[in-house]
Amino acid sequence: LKLSSRETFVESCVLSHVGCCGRSPTASMPEDEDEPELVIAEPAEGAGPTHEPFSFNLLSTVQSQQSSNGLRHNDHLRYRQYCSRRLRRLYNVLKFKHGKGRYKQAPFPADFTDVRFLEVPLASAERAWSYGVQLKADNANAASVNAQWRHHSINRFGKAVKWAKFLEQVCKIHADQRTQMEAEAYTAYLEGVYLAEKEDWKEAHGKIVRCRKVCEYLSLASGPNESAFLKAKASELEPLLRECKYNLGLPADDDDEDKKPAAASAPRDALGLRYRGQGLAIPSDRIKDKLFKCLEFVSDVKVTTEVQEGNAVIEKYGKISVEFGDVMKDIHGEMIKVGADGQTSEWKMLEAFARQHSLSMNLERNLVLLWNHLLKLEPLEDMSTTEARRSCKPEEGMRFCDMLKSDLEGLTEMPEPSEKISSLLTAYVAIVVNCRCLFLALCYTSFGKVLEGAALLDMLHARMDDASLGEGLDDPLGRLHPLFELIYEGMPTRVAKWRCRGLAQMCSGSKAKAKSLEVGGEQRPPGGAQRPGGLADAKSFAAFPPSFRDIPCKPLLFDLAFPLIVQPDIEALLLQTRGKSDESQKGLLGKVAGGVGAVAGGLGSRLSGLW
Repeated sequence: LKLSSRETFVESCVLSHVGCCGRSPTASMPEDEDEPELVIAEPAEGAGPTHEPFSFNLLSTVQSQQSSNGLRHNDHLRYRQYCSRRLRRLYNVLKFKHGKGRYKQAPFPADFTDVRFLEVPLASAERAWSYGVQLKADNANAASVNAQWRHHSINRFGKAVKWAKFLEQVCKIHADQRTQMEAEAYTAYLEGVYLAEKEDWKEAHGKIVRCRKVCEYLSLASGPNESAFLKAKASELEPLLRECKYNLGLPADDDDEDKKPAAASAPRDALGLRYRGQGLAIPSDRIKDKLFKCLEFVSDVKVTTEVQEGNAVIEKYGKISVEFGDVMKDIHGEMIKVGADGQTSEWKMLEAFARQHSLSMNLERNLVLLWNHLLKLEPLEDMSTTEARRSCKPEEGMRFCDMLKSDLEGLTEMPEPSEKISSLLTAYVAIVVNCRCLFLALCYTSFGKVLEGAALLDMLHARMDDASLGEGLDDPLGRLHPLFELIYEGMPTRVAKWRCRGLAQMCSGSKAKAKSLEVGGEQRPPGGAQRPGGLADAKSFAAFPPSFRDIPCKPLLFDLAFPLIVQPDIEALLLQTRGKSDESQKGLLGKVAGGVGAVAGGLGSRLSGLW
């Protein structure tokens, strides 16, 4: 830990030097040599941690700190300064000092109760990594490559790897299993960057592949928000992975070993459960009992096409959602315990099976709510009245459509996709988008924007035939198909009725306006033409987008008289100008001579007076 205080002092000196002299911060930074080993204080004999394992979101913490302190704009110098300030604050808060005045080595404590001790090696690794990236960027922007800067950047990446390994070692003692996996992924990433800088492409390729494998595995064993973040983290490794493959001579589309399906170690399809044509094996009896209990609840729920109260629907499906949530938590916990090197294929398929059933039941609930909303819409004729908005609010229908679209996107990202499933889910999304467009048009109409609503309904009426439904799928997706068929078959009639009502409302509004103008004493234009703002203007506004028309292009001009112009004779003009210039020179010389003579005469008279 001597490195931390020494780097902070060196950095402050260099930054002050830059402010005074304007030189590059990489030109005067010395190398750090003879640094002490990172050691942990030896605990008492037979003593272990006195606390429960810490749960530390390592990767999300790094991401938030980087995006908030300069790396959103690729400012690695600002991020390195933040890491130095963060280290100083941690040392003061945790009372982890290194002497007053003279440096005194303090080993890392063997036991502690504050989780912020894990941030000390993390901030040190981040500071060394950001310094290495800064040196690399400065070297790339320089006029010529500086070998000293490159050597210094590689040393900084190596120091970051040392701190990351130290962090992983501490997490194995004081943190839970998930934090250990995140520390492993973080260390593998820094090692991959360090080995790539040293052009050790084979080892770097293995480290990056390992980091991506752990991130993808953690994304499966996480909630929706963390899963999206970890998937994005895994996708960020693709450029570095392609660089390693290129230097190793491997094809860019070559599947790595971690993406190949592993052989099943447990008998599948013994319980009659299948996920998209593949049998399942449940390694845990406790999870098996909970999962079968959830499937019994699903089989007890029957879908009806009659109008149901919203609270009753939510209560009926809420119990199933809670049960599936508990099962998903247990599966994710077991996946973390097994790790990324265990029976990953069995747990991945089991997690996908439970997640597909959970999303399908959420879809079914939202579909039932949307169908009830459409049934409430049937007896209404005018959405601008208070009674109509009290019985059916178009905003609620738009909210149901947004939830349906989100759930369908989640089903699209499920593993083991097929062409039939993808095409049917795409058709479902198109139906949901059409329903949302209908409710949006009704929102415009209810707020008095009849023209906008009529334009949306006209567009929706034109694209009704684009979506088409095929045959349904196996359960649980097969439970959704009848509801989507009901909505799909009734959409053309609903859109046509509300489109005709919108056009009729536009015509009645224009006639009422024209009649009010006549009652007010204004005369109509001659020839029976419509007044501005009448029905004719409304029709012209409704025609969107406008049709194509020809426009004249810019004409090309050819000057035919230019070759006939005779050049003038300039010899006479040259003679005249030469004569004038000679006369002006003579006059100028006479004036200069007269001035010199006057000055000389004045000086002579003054000198004679002195004698």
